[in-house]
Amino acid sequence: MTSAVSQTTLDYLARRLDELAAEFPTSPEAVGLVTLADDIGTLTQHLQHATERAQERFTAPATVHAPERLVLVRLAKAAAGIARALDTLAEALAYATTGFQREAVPDLAHSHLRNDPQVLRMLTAEKYVTARAQLRNTAADLRTAPPPAAPPTSRSTRPAARSTAVPQRTRS
Repeated sequence: MTSAVSQTTLDYLARRLDELAAEFPTSPEAVGLVTLADDIGTLTQHLQHATERAQERFTAPATVHAPERLVLVRLAKAAAGIARALDTLAEALAYATTGFQREAVPDLAHSHLRNDPQVLRMLTAEKYVTARAQLRNTAADLRTAPPPAAPPTSRSTRPAARSTAVPQRTRS
């Protein structure tokens, strides 16, 4: 039997994303290719786990009720946020590696800055900051509970509808 996806699941993922974002470097000096590759791998694992949880639940769609469906929608949106952060980190990796220096700064093709590792570290650090913000926003969205649904009103307690028709004016 598969376990339900609940707000607790989303809170756990939000904590993991916040922890990872907190470890991201914010200065060019702290940027490292090995760490960047590890961060990409960790984020990929979170994305894969979220996707697997959703797939697992929809193997038996009859057992997924409305409240859990709402949680699964939020999980899918979080997966999209994680994918955006992954894309940003992949760009950072491309910028940081020497094989893609032209991609990082195409206008500097003939400049001495083209091969400057400090410039590439700065670009990578900027991408890290962007990815951090994306992950923090995704984590915040996971924690934000959707507005509670209005309690259903049974037909017996509803006031009877009155006909208060207002005469319509017609144009001549």
